Amino acid sequence: MLSVLFSVIFGLAIGYFATQNTSPVTIQLGELRIENVPLYFATIGSLILGLFIAGIFYFARTVSSTFTTYGKDHFVKRTETATDLDLERRIRQLESENTRLRSNIVSGAEYPAGLASS
Repeated sequence: MLSVLFSVIFGLAIGYFATQNTSPVTIQLGELRIENVPLYFATIGSLILGLFIAGIFYFARTVSSTFTTYGKDHFVKRTETATDLDLERRIRQLESENTRLRSNIVSGAEYPAGLASS
């Protein structure tokens, strides 16, 4: 509802602007020359062209940002997975060492294998 109201107000403003600026002007683009164009047409045409160009830049930035974010997310996921695997491997090693040390204590061995007493 708010967008419809805004559109109506904007349309009325453009209509009022058009009725006040009807004097003919000449538009020249290099060698191209267009004569007797109403001033409001040149002004509103410039506005529309500017909005179109800004929309293209916004779209390009959004697409670029999306690909950059995807690349970063993929890298973070890959790094987290590698870190998780390394941690799980280390946990298994420590659990097996813990089991081995407990079995040495139960069997009565004074020192774990590989350690010499001073």
